Amino acid sequence: MQMTPAYLAIRTARANALGYGKPRWVEFCEVALRRGLDVYLYEAKRTFSKYITLRMGGLAFKVRFSDHKPIPAREARNDCDFFVGVTNTNVTTTGDAVRAAMKHFGV
Repeated sequence: MQMTPAYLAIRTARANALGYGKPRWVEFCEVALRRGLDVYLYEAKRTFSKYITLRMGGLAFKVRFSDHKPIPAREARNDCDFFVGVTNTNVTTTGDAVRAAMKHFGV
């Protein structure tokens, strides 16, 4: 699903109604949209993981926001370009993902 500011506002309002702040993946999408990237979301069916694919021109960059460690074999195969959360080897943040993505696209 392609992300829009309106859809992200709905998701933020839904989180707020449940007593939560703005989700970090929403913040990431908002930054990417402001920088002129096309943003697509896939939500995992059995977990709360969010896969966000950024596109610009012929380039793509896939970021996973997760509530659990990645499966070690998938992590070793680099099933995404960047993982936000606790991995099997380190911890990464939304800010780390923004920096990595913007470096990838040169913006």
